[in-house]
Amino acid sequence: MKLKKTVAKGFTLIEMMVAMLIGLIIIAGVYVVYLSNKQTFNLGSNMVNVHDNGRFAINYLVKDIQKAGWVNTNVVPSEGYALNEPLINLLNNQSVSGGLNSDAITVRYYDDTDCTGAAAPSSGIIENTYRLVPGAELSELQCNGVTLLSNVESFQIRYGVLTQQGLRYINSEALTNESIIKTVEVGFTVASNQKSVTSNSTVTVDEVLDEGPYTFTDGRYRQVFTNTVVINNSGGLPPAELLVSE
Repeated sequence: MKLKKTVAKGFTLIEMMVAMLIGLIIIAGVYVVYLSNKQTFNLGSNMVNVHDNGRFAINYLVKDIQKAGWVNTNVVPSEGYALNEPLINLLNNQSVSGGLNSDAITVRYYDDTDCTGAAAPSSGIIENTYRLVPGAELSELQCNGVTLLSNVESFQIRYGVLTQQGLRYINSEALTNESIIKTVEVGFTVASNQKSVTSNSTVTVDEVLDEGPYTFTDGRYRQVFTNTVVINNSGGLPPAELLVSE
């Protein structure tokens, strides 16, 4: 009886190298997809955070500026039911460490507490001052020393003033009489917490109201928020030349 002789065959070196190359290509493809998905996720989550935080801050500002000159019914007004100066300390292009030259504003009205929760003084008039201050990395928007929003790089304000030709928007340096302010336009930029989330590390923000453009190279996602507030409670009369006689 003859036994069959079997020969065990293995992989050749070339076959092994081809298999390894195919495996490396597959792994590289999976890694590229992973990186792309991670970048997309990071960008998306930072966009959501910037949008939500920015909308909160702009809505808060609008509601508070709308109160300029307002009287809470729980408060007995010490200066009558109309404040002659509902808006004060109107500053333009103040330098800020960690941010860009920005504006400041103080809103005055009668209420129980200010934006920090502190009780109003005996006069009943609270004053909420909004301005940028240095933060951990980028500047922060604060009200009376309490942070309202981090990563705000440009805080700009324009004032809609009454002229003989109608409403015109100017900055505080061109303002000669606060009684002619009829609207306040507010704008600011908000940056993401994370760096290098955009596909291009260089990002240009065209304009924040009349200021800009600004160019940034840290790859943060940025968004501009603006809104216009009508001042309904100003107690001062406009200048005589703007009054119409019958």
